[in-house]
Amino acid sequence: MSNFLGKQLRNYRTKHALTQKQLASMLYVSDKTVSKWERGNGQPDIDTLKNIARLLQMSVDDLLNKREPKTYYEYKSSLMIGMLPLIHIIIPNFRIVLRRRAQGKGIFTLIREIPHARGIISMGLFAAGGISLGLVSVGFLSLGVLSLGILAFGSVVAGIIAAGNLTIGTLALGNCCIGLVAMGNLPIGYLSLGNYAIGRIAIGNQSRGILTYSLGNEMHDQEIINTLQHLQQADISSFAKDWIIQPFLSLYDAPFATGTAIICLIGLLFVAIGCLLFGCLQLINQEKNYMF
Repeated sequence: MSNFLGKQLRNYRTKHALTQKQLASMLYVSDKTVSKWERGNGQPDIDTLKNIARLLQMSVDDLLNKREPKTYYEYKSSLMIGMLPLIHIIIPNFRIVLRRRAQGKGIFTLIREIPHARGIISMGLFAAGGISLGLVSVGFLSLGVLSLGILAFGSVVAGIIAAGNLTIGTLALGNCCIGLVAMGNLPIGYLSLGNYAIGRIAIGNQSRGILTYSLGNEMHDQEIINTLQHLQQADISSFAKDWIIQPFLSLYDAPFATGTAIICLIGLLFVAIGCLLFGCLQLINQEKNYMF
């Protein structure tokens, strides 16, 4: 441990511009003792080792085993469903990441050291699972800056049902969206509904496409429904009538079923958030025990 400890102490002194005497006063030892440790001679007692670990923001275990502190915190539940844990959380240790970055290590190298979170409910820089939350997220229900899933939400999103700023999906909702059915500020799709709609069938304040309806300031829910009902009588493909327009109208005419589905989705999100909070609390306790 001595050489490893000496290196850590020297790095700390250099980073904070401390003399051996100043460091010694912080650890309640003599400057000769600090000098001896930095040369790799001798070892501190357990109480002093705890003080050193606290000062270096490392665990005693890391010091004893000559390990650099991990660039991430991890919690994995013991309950497994199939091959996946119920909860898997990986949170980057940004303090260590920034410290390593300052020492000249590449940021992409550091990011590659952080594993992916994989679980029924997962959270991490990169997360995958049934319900996943992350910077990059993949799952049945996925929430992330970059998100991919059956139900996907985020900034840049792709999914069966996708909602976000830039979205691609069967049903795409967002600022700029592309889908079979697209709804948003700039929707592009087979059926497009929005401010500036572009599509084979386009309904919007302004619209561009093969079959267009520009409603201007009169674009309200009822006007959209009236237009879709009119389309049911128009000479358009049975695919558009039976698989796009009719399901859309059915959802509108069944607010109870739609509301129930939304409530179930919100309930599922609350359950997932509760599990993640539990996992985070377990992670905090785990790290406290690990440090001391």
